[in-house]
Amino acid sequence: MTAANFTRKRVGSLTLGEKLRKVRNDNRISLAEVSRATKIQVKYLEALEAGAYEKLPPEVYVRGFLRGYAAHLGIPEDAILRLYERERSIRKNLGKTEAPARFQLGGGMPIRIPLSPRGVVVSVIALVIVGFFSYLFFEFRSFVSEPRLVILSPSDGDTVAEAEVLVRGETDPRAEVRINGEGTTVDERGAFSEGLSLDSGLNVITISSTNRFGKTRERTVSVNAALPERTDEGGALMDPTPPPTVHVTLRTVRSTSVSVGVDGVTVWSGKLPVGEEKTFDARERVEVSSDEGNAVMIREGDTTEAALSGDARPAMAVFGSDGRK
Repeated sequence: MTAANFTRKRVGSLTLGEKLRKVRNDNRISLAEVSRATKIQVKYLEALEAGAYEKLPPEVYVRGFLRGYAAHLGIPEDAILRLYERERSIRKNLGKTEAPARFQLGGGMPIRIPLSPRGVVVSVIALVIVGFFSYLFFEFRSFVSEPRLVILSPSDGDTVAEAEVLVRGETDPRAEVRINGEGTTVDERGAFSEGLSLDSGLNVITISSTNRFGKTRERTVSVNAALPERTDEGGALMDPTPPPTVHVTLRTVRSTSVSVGVDGVTVWSGKLPVGEEKTFDARERVEVSSDEGNAVMIREGDTTEAALSGDARPAMAVFGSDGRK
């Protein structure tokens, strides 16, 4: 049902809250439905219908609430606002609104702080300005920084005996998360979880998070799956998984982008912190590429460490069981 289809009814001498509640009930609309359509919190809608104006935010917001509520119910906005002004004026004359706020000190002396209309307006404007600049600050920080990405499980270096592992983590709400290149669901709090099948031996899991400004943060986790070997009825091994034969360790001597592929699958891509080492194991080959060849040092197994290339130009190399190709 939309607001355009509501039947407008004349309501007798009712208070503002009673009129809103009657029209809403006549159209069989719940407060939750009104809240979803108008973006007004249910507690404020309840306060409007109960006439509990002291539970509402400053007047500038109340007027906006009333306009939105009236428009959704199909009631003339001006009539609702005039009724609000009349009730507010009556309450003011009876001393029920805009009374001085009282605070009690330890000595029992009450302190009265007068709240004039001008003071309320100035306070509201100040709050709006602070809120606006706070919003700009957080938007700017999101624009220039990478999203938060925390991996809760599994831990790097874990050894498991199952063929599947649950990847859980937290990131910024509305960020896009990919696990080994496959997208996964992120809830409104930024939490995500995804089951991932493992192969026997070393498994490298790459998790990336990209915010709405295109900034990406990436984490890599290595998990060793110690899966039981399958045998046929005669006790012979079935489809045994060969162990890794290629072991490559790399580190950077200055900041540069590095991409690593293991047996044809890209398992890591990004900037490795200067001096930090990463080791990659493969059954057949490890491919390493970098924007600056001489910024990346490579060690194959127990061999001596050497640069990926002799200059700062982009470079790529493939390492197999028989060494560098």
